[in-house]
Amino acid sequence: MQLPANIAKALLALTLAAPVALSITLTRAASAQAVTSSILGRVTDSSGAVIPNATVIIRNTDLSTARTITTSRDGAFRASGLISGAYTIEAKADKLALRRPVRITLTLGSSTEIVLKLEIPRARETTTVQARAATVEGNTVAPPPNTSEAAVATFLPGLTITYLPNRDRDFTQFTNQTAGAQEDADGTGIIMAGQRANSIATQVDGTSFNDPLLGGRRAAEDGGVYLPIGVVREFQLVRSGIDSTIGLTNAGLINVATKSGANRGRGDAFYTGRPGPFTSTDAFGQSLDSWLSAFGIAESGPIRKNVLFYSAGFEQDFVHAPYHSTFAPQGTAVPATLQSLQREIVEKQSPTSGFGRLDWVMSQRNTLTGSLVLDRLRSTDAGDGLTRTLATPTHASNFGGQSLTARLGLNTVLNARAFNQTVFAYSNDHRQRTPLSNAPELFINGFGILGGDSAGPHRYTSQQWQLIDDVMLTRGRNELTFGARFAASPAYELREPNLNARFDYTSLTDYLNNNPRRFQQTILTSFAPHYEATVNDLGLYANTRIALRPTLFLTAGLRWDAQWNPQPPASSTASIAGIFFNQKIPNDLKQWQPRLGLAWSPNSKSTLRLSTGLYTASTPATFFHRAFTDNGSQTETLDSYFDPSLLAISGGITPVPHALASAPAGLSIYHAQVIGIDSNFRNPTSFQAAASIEQQINPKLNVTLGYLRNSTWGLERQLDKNLNPPTSTLNGNPVFPSIPTTRPISGVGRLLVEQSTAHSTYDGAFLSVRAPLSARSTLMANYTLSRTEDDDSSTNPYSPVTAVNPFSLHQERANSLLDARHLFNLNAIFNLPAGFKANPLFVARSGMPYTPVIGFDTQNDANDLNDRALVNGATAARNSMRQPAFSSLDLRLVKDFTLKGEGHHLDLFMDIFNFAGARNLRFDSDGLSYFGDATAPVYSAAMPLFAPGVSRVGGPRTIQFTARLVGF
Repeated sequence: MQLPANIAKALLALTLAAPVALSITLTRAASAQAVTSSILGRVTDSSGAVIPNATVIIRNTDLSTARTITTSRDGAFRASGLISGAYTIEAKADKLALRRPVRITLTLGSSTEIVLKLEIPRARETTTVQARAATVEGNTVAPPPNTSEAAVATFLPGLTITYLPNRDRDFTQFTNQTAGAQEDADGTGIIMAGQRANSIATQVDGTSFNDPLLGGRRAAEDGGVYLPIGVVREFQLVRSGIDSTIGLTNAGLINVATKSGANRGRGDAFYTGRPGPFTSTDAFGQSLDSWLSAFGIAESGPIRKNVLFYSAGFEQDFVHAPYHSTFAPQGTAVPATLQSLQREIVEKQSPTSGFGRLDWVMSQRNTLTGSLVLDRLRSTDAGDGLTRTLATPTHASNFGGQSLTARLGLNTVLNARAFNQTVFAYSNDHRQRTPLSNAPELFINGFGILGGDSAGPHRYTSQQWQLIDDVMLTRGRNELTFGARFAASPAYELREPNLNARFDYTSLTDYLNNNPRRFQQTILTSFAPHYEATVNDLGLYANTRIALRPTLFLTAGLRWDAQWNPQPPASSTASIAGIFFNQKIPNDLKQWQPRLGLAWSPNSKSTLRLSTGLYTASTPATFFHRAFTDNGSQTETLDSYFDPSLLAISGGITPVPHALASAPAGLSIYHAQVIGIDSNFRNPTSFQAAASIEQQINPKLNVTLGYLRNSTWGLERQLDKNLNPPTSTLNGNPVFPSIPTTRPISGVGRLLVEQSTAHSTYDGAFLSVRAPLSARSTLMANYTLSRTEDDDSSTNPYSPVTAVNPFSLHQERANSLLDARHLFNLNAIFNLPAGFKANPLFVARSGMPYTPVIGFDTQNDANDLNDRALVNGATAARNSMRQPAFSSLDLRLVKDFTLKGEGHHLDLFMDIFNFAGARNLRFDSDGLSYFGDATAPVYSAAMPLFAPGVSRVGGPRTIQFTARLVGF
């Protein structure tokens, strides 16, 4: 990854200068975006004069632990490494003291500022506290503005998570509730600041929750429950200004904290039902057999008062997620035999999730925390989360797997100004997707798919061992944090497309006439070629947070990450036609990431935040998988584009096309597709710059206006490096020497090389409003105006190769597939009389781009998906068209019944999803629409043929009911 030298040098110099210049005055810090929190402030007398050497005692009332610190010469103090929870603060000095302790509740990664005014005992004391109220129903509520942090974040407290509408009781559905965030096209991740979902960091209790094999949040592709929602205490979405304590991200952070036990027991149990008759027809007017039944329990409390505490949760869901097999509209009659293949398919899911956590207060200095999460998922007739598929039911798959997560953490107070946190964690995700049919896939351009799924079986096990150690030092209001994270990520993946053969037809007429355009099949030359290797990564960081003035804070840090990649077996360096393909996967050991942030409060109601830095995300190991197995040493790839005789040999010109048992003799090319990796391959790195101004209009209205720039280098893409330069053009598309003319490397068709040469830019302005209307009512809203451009929008090694001409990549620069110009989201909790609540959740965005393509090869590059279509007489550019806009209004109505016993009550929920019935039509997840050409036009060109399913945000209108029994 090549960054402009002036940017890298300037950032590095500024970052190193700040901590060096002030290192004499510093002796501690907290991880602001990690799982711990901090309290900082000053102790004064009644006249406002600072009190040095005052004693401040901070007590965690949940776990009955205490921290004692002494104020500095200027009366300042800071306590870091505090876990989320309820606290009391006491202070005394000579004959002065607080009459009553200050009570606050710390949230995830927060820095809470307080001013303690001491007076003579028995005289009335006053405090100025910038902290939130106590918990409500055992859940956290929104914190006040944080004026010492440069990071811009959205905090989602437990109260919000509990009472907002939620389709599948999956808290990750709320990750779009921040500025500049949206669900990705696959529904398996979140796009933040224009960055790919697999480059966003997710943490649970301070440990990485990213999948090192597939990238992005663990188990994101499942659509099931991973953590019971009852054990999620709170989470935050950080979109800019992330300090150096956090790595493995190009833009944002999803930070989650689970509930710990306490001396006071809490618990809740629920049952949710979604009756089938309460689901509307889908976006195409087809009825849906939708159904859900879910139940669970969460409980926490003491095992031994003041010493040992537990928190546990369990959830079981049974879901029917229907979708329809419906072919694309045609301008001519479709034979009855094909029409009869269309029907409703009901995907049946049964996710199970269990969580357990123990907190052991070993002493006032040491607290040991252990947690375990077990998950299981089974799914039959699995689809892709949409309400429509163009494939027949035989194209579906069965899906299953299980996950395990174990975490052990030790928090140690070394002394009044030093804190250490050590964490050991292990995770294991095993999944298996098995197609229902082994029949060949018959892909008919502009119509649909018959037969089996050419993607084939997919089995994988993704593991990760993590060891983390953070040391936090403080002096006065300043802090220094340094630490390290080591992770070993062994993985196994078996996935080989086209084992069952694939036949492509230019039109329905060609299919009916037994006239395929293309035949492709992969033949194994070794038993079950797979990826089985380990990626190791190490991160070191130092971060300072300095109070330059009482209202001016500087954050400066430097992070270094290194990734050691595995190497394919020696036999994988294959010789094909005398040419050696070097499959060495380079390590990435120079990931230097300086970061700077500034927070200034010119008055008590305004805060200006500035931040900049470099951010490097890791490369998912699935990109390396193909260099292990698809490099030509373990498979043969057959393609009729290079050997036309294969169409007849495979029975393509008969009514019964079939796969071949082995590669026939006499072919000119036995390696029609080989995958390689570039010797300069690197992890993607972003340069980020952000500015925002936060204004407290009044106690019940807070407004933030900001701008974010994100420029990312080193994004993954594939390019065919076995092409001769184009010799002519056809309808604006370059035309290469005809197939099967000899390519630069003889005996090889397409040589697709994994590269890290793509680039993207994001520019976004946002407006955020937060209105804490009361202790139990709140409203948050975000609007973003942005633009995202790139020269390749690939998200995985199986994404379409979209470059038209690898010899002229500058013309690929265009709107990104992730480009949503307008984004708006809103959530609120409104408490009404008589125990009622009305809680809306609304998301809307402008349409995403799509590319009109012909759908078959006219350029002679053996790529069917990069030939741009003619639209109104001109060749369409990449991502030049727009899909329909998207909106979804969900509403939860709540009736609360008070029961006997302190804190006991019964909640009845009625959730109405997609209340307004928005259709939310869209194109496929690759953003392609098939147009055909003048000889074979596609009737459904430019028609959005898909829409979200019942388990996705924006799906058909659905009503579900929940009964929740609470005791605390």
